[in-house]
Amino acid sequence: MFRSSAPVTARGFHDRVVELARVTAAFEALGAGAPQWLALVGPRKIGKTSLLLEAARRAPDAVDVAVVDVLERAPLDLEVFRLLAARALDALLAEEVGASLSRHLHAPAELRALLHRSPSLRSVDAGLRAELDRVADDPADGDAVRRWLQLPEDLCQALDRRLVLAIDEVQELAPLASRRFDPFPLMRSVWQRHERVAYVISGSAPSVLRELVTSRRSPFFQHFHLFELGPFAHEDAVALLVDAAPAERPIPAALARRIAEVIGGHPFYLQMAGEALTADLPPYDEDDLKAVLQGLIFSRSGRLALYFENEYRRLVGRAATAAATLGAVATQGPVRLTDIAKTIGASTASTARYLERLGDAIVRDEEGRYRVADPLFSTWVRWRQPGGAVVPMTVVGDEAERAVAATLAELGFDLVYQSRASRGAFDLLALRGADQLGLQVKRSPLPLRFGKREWKRMEADAARFGWRWAVASVEPSGTVRILDPAAARRGREIRLGEDAAIDNVLRWIDG
Repeated sequence: MFRSSAPVTARGFHDRVVELARVTAAFEALGAGAPQWLALVGPRKIGKTSLLLEAARRAPDAVDVAVVDVLERAPLDLEVFRLLAARALDALLAEEVGASLSRHLHAPAELRALLHRSPSLRSVDAGLRAELDRVADDPADGDAVRRWLQLPEDLCQALDRRLVLAIDEVQELAPLASRRFDPFPLMRSVWQRHERVAYVISGSAPSVLRELVTSRRSPFFQHFHLFELGPFAHEDAVALLVDAAPAERPIPAALARRIAEVIGGHPFYLQMAGEALTADLPPYDEDDLKAVLQGLIFSRSGRLALYFENEYRRLVGRAATAAATLGAVATQGPVRLTDIAKTIGASTASTARYLERLGDAIVRDEEGRYRVADPLFSTWVRWRQPGGAVVPMTVVGDEAERAVAATLAELGFDLVYQSRASRGAFDLLALRGADQLGLQVKRSPLPLRFGKREWKRMEADAARFGWRWAVASVEPSGTVRILDPAAARRGREIRLGEDAAIDNVLRWIDG
C-alpha cells in the first residue's frame, strides 16, 4: 500500500540499503558501549523519519529509540526541550506504564501518577525521582533545558538502558539563541559526557546542517558523522511503484518507469502519485498518468500543488524580487547569474543576494550556472508563471498535445488533462473564464474522417458535461487547426476539411 501522509516502515519500507545499514550500525555500536552521533541531511519529505523509524524497528533489543520533530512545537520555544525529555521517557517507560508520558505534559498530576506506576523507577535514587516528578512543572528556562538534556542519560544509567535520541529539523532551533541562552553550545556541553545515549540530528536545510557539523566555529565540529539522503535511483523508484501497488490494482512496470521519469525519485512524490493512480480501478495507461499529474501538481487544489505552494511561500514570502528570481531560474535554468539579472532587471550584485536568500532551493553547478534543486518543484514554478498553461503538456503530453496547448495558450486558454470518467471522448479540456471546450486531438492532415459511432460519442459526452467541443488537427509540419464540428460533412462517414477551420476561436466560442 502507498502511504503519503505518514512515515513508511516494515514491509512498506523501500531501498535505502546503504543508509539503513549505516544507521543500524550506529545503533549497534551504542549497544556495544561505543555511542556514535549521526547527522542526516536531506530535502523535506525525503524519508529521513522513515529511515530512523525503520532503523529503530531493526535495532538491537538493548537499544531504545526516541524521535522528536522540532516543528511539532509551534510557535517554537524552549518547551521543545521539555518535549524531547518526555519522548525519551516514552521510549524507556511507556510500555510498562501503559501510556504515553509525552501526551500528559499538559497535566502534571497525571504525568506524575503514570511515573509512580512504573516498577522500574521504584529503585532509582530520590534525586532522579524528584527530577522526573518536576518535568511537567518547571518553567522553561535555560536551567530547566540543561536538566531536560541531562535527564535521558541519568535515566538510562539508573535503568541500565541505552537510548538513541533523534531530533529532526534541528536547524530550526537556531532562532532560540539569545544573549542568555544558545541551544547548540548547551546541547554539546551536556551531550559530550553521555555514554548511554547517542544522538541523531537531521534537517532539510542541507547547507545549514553541514555548517553546523563541519564548521570549525560550530560547537558540534567533529562530533557528528555526516551523511546525506537523496532521491531514489530510477530503478528503485520503479520498484517502489510496482511493489507498493495493491495486488488487485497493479501498476505496469512500463507505466511505473514513465512515472519515475516524469516526477523523479523523491519517495514522497512517488507515494502520492501511486496513491492517486490506484484510487481508480485498473487497467492504468498513459492517459491515466496525465490525469493524475494534472490533479496532483497542475491544479490549485492538488495535494502536491498545495505542498509546493507552501514551500514557495516559505521561500519568497512577499518579496517580489525573490519570486522573480525563483521564476527566472525555474524557467531558464541552468542559467548564469548575468542572464538572471537581465531577466529580472537587477544588478548582478543584487541578483546574487536574491539567490542567496533562496537558500538550498537553488544550486550552482561547477560551470557557475544556477538551477532549482528540486526538478518537480521547478516544473510547478514554471506552471504558475504567466503563460504556464502549456507546461503540463510539455511534461507528459505528446508532440501534438504540446502544439495544441501552445496554440490555445496564446489565446488565453488553460489546458488540463481529465480522468477517464471526466473527459469522455476528449483528450483535453480547454478553460477560459467560464468557457469550457472539449478537444479531441488528431495527429493527421486534413481532411479528418470519423465513424458515426465515434462522432455520436463526442456529441453525447459534450452534452453530458455541458461543454462546447471541437477537433484539433495537428499536421506533420506542426500546423494546428481548430475545427468546428458544425461544419462537418456527413455521409457514410463524417469528414472535417479545410472549410471547417475556425479562423477566430475566441469569437467562435463566445458566439
